[in-house]
Amino acid sequence: MDLTDKIKQILVDKNITPSLFADEIGIQRSSMSHILAGRNKPSLDMVQKIVKRFPDLGISWILDDEPLPVTTPVAVPEPALESRKKVVSAPQPAQPIVAKEKPVVLPEKKIEKVLIFYSDGTFQEFKQA
Repeated sequence: MDLTDKIKQILVDKNITPSLFADEIGIQRSSMSHILAGRNKPSLDMVQKIVKRFPDLGISWILDDEPLPVTTPVAVPEPALESRKKVVSAPQPAQPIVAKEKPVVLPEKKIEKVLIFYSDGTFQEFKQA
């Protein structure tokens, strides 16, 4: 089973959406989408984040073909679930990509002429004096 398949299995086993999983491990939702679609492969940084957030999975299972460790489910207090829901349900604004290059300054443009085409096939041309 490759790493992408293991991530899909985590989603099913933990019963969470890809968006929530991305939020939980601290990666962009779009990155998660690209990985699940097969466009990108998970990075080592992502594997480290998965292990840090879900230590019960074990690094051996994620990186090797070791069997998934058997764990007992841990009860999460209800208030903790409520606070998580509030944080996750609020959509995060997309971070703009800031270019580090100097902006391109275009020369000022001036209108030279305007053409108006009519439905009868005629047209009229206007030039600036």
